[in-house]
Amino acid sequence: MTSPDQWLRQVSGARNDFFKEPSDIFRAFEYGKKYTAAYEALIISKVSVASTAIFGTPIPKGVTVFSFGAPSRNEMLGGSDADIAVYRSGDSEKELALRERLVQSLEEFKFTKVDTPAWGTLTDIRCYMITSVTEANQVTEAQYICGDAALREQVEQLRASLYDREVIARNLVFQFFYFEQYFRKKAAPDHLNLKYCPGGLRDLLFPGWYAQHRKGIETDLQTTAVERGLQALYEDGLLLPDAIAEILEAASATTFIRDELLTITPGDLDGKLYPQKAGELCGRVPHLFRHPQDILKVVEEARPKVAAAKAKVWEGLCKYFRDTKSENWNGYFRKVSLGEIGCELHSELEHDEILNTMKIWKLDAQHAEQSQAYLERASQSDSWTVLASLLSSPYISGRIIDAVIRRRGLTHGYEYLLEIAARNPNLAQETLEFIIRDETVEPRFKKPALTRAKELNVW
Repeated sequence: MTSPDQWLRQVSGARNDFFKEPSDIFRAFEYGKKYTAAYEALIISKVSVASTAIFGTPIPKGVTVFSFGAPSRNEMLGGSDADIAVYRSGDSEKELALRERLVQSLEEFKFTKVDTPAWGTLTDIRCYMITSVTEANQVTEAQYICGDAALREQVEQLRASLYDREVIARNLVFQFFYFEQYFRKKAAPDHLNLKYCPGGLRDLLFPGWYAQHRKGIETDLQTTAVERGLQALYEDGLLLPDAIAEILEAASATTFIRDELLTITPGDLDGKLYPQKAGELCGRVPHLFRHPQDILKVVEEARPKVAAAKAKVWEGLCKYFRDTKSENWNGYFRKVSLGEIGCELHSELEHDEILNTMKIWKLDAQHAEQSQAYLERASQSDSWTVLASLLSSPYISGRIIDAVIRRRGLTHGYEYLLEIAARNPNLAQETLEFIIRDETVEPRFKKPALTRAKELNVW
């Protein structure tokens, strides 16, 4: 049985063996696939031990384990989280005990963090796929590792039955706007955030989501999700083969550099790059970089290529809308895209999730005051993307934030709204305290609220 020390020696040795020449950083995803395979083998062994102790058999009945995040995308490197979903047929004491034991055993292996949701039943999966975006992405990208084969089949059949291209398109539109504003919040003049910046790691998610929209849910991903997404863009005539190779090299280099930054700065989970850190990194791997400026140059040359791939995703999405939506719909979509948010929706489009989501994100200070009645109406929506867009807006009042959170924030499937609301500076203290006092939702959804409360000295 692999011990934590053995695991660290194993992955460290494999990394050193792989990254020998400067050009190897442009092949980091090849290493990522090897690392992901080693990670899955570790999970299988830990599940076997936990299941034998609890169920008396190495294959647990009623429990199946999937990866999500970087492991599910075959893009895992040393600084990646151990993103693991323990899906269960119910909530029996044994099923919950196995989940608990598995998480505890993984925490000894010094991953950046072990990330696993408390939810995991088929009912939960259905709820999040229908309602949410953040958790729905987790479910749709999940890849089976081990466990009850019958439950695996149920999970994958349920995902397939709920798959909807229109829903993926809606989610993609939201993510474009959501990440753009998140990048702005994370930006700082003294460093470059490699995870949250244009052309950074979060932009790499978009080709994978495009592949979901174009091809459906992948149940046995053999490539990286980035490769699958770029291939889908190529098949739609949006990328040339040479461009795919360039984007993969660029993405690999940025991913490698960010991963190395996490190693030398454990508390920095984003990967903040500035000259001093480039110098430290150069000293750590002098056989890969001759000068700190080389690191900065690699990143600056890589970012436009990754950003261009994301732009092609938007182009493909717009083509899908032109082919499937009405002339009225596309006319309004074009107007809102150009910032003409004052135009009214036709009655048949009044409740359209995509158009309302875009209209909220395109709202600016000039139109905010005259749009208050519209924002009030939008706050009564049950659409996750519409409500999440509202809670992200700097033009939404604390009163409306409070009303949305009290009406929907504690509802199963909508809990991530609590995180988004906690990041809005217009959040009232009364609403903040309401979120913190609640004892019905997973504690992880309250972390931004707790951070905000500590900053304000109100908790």
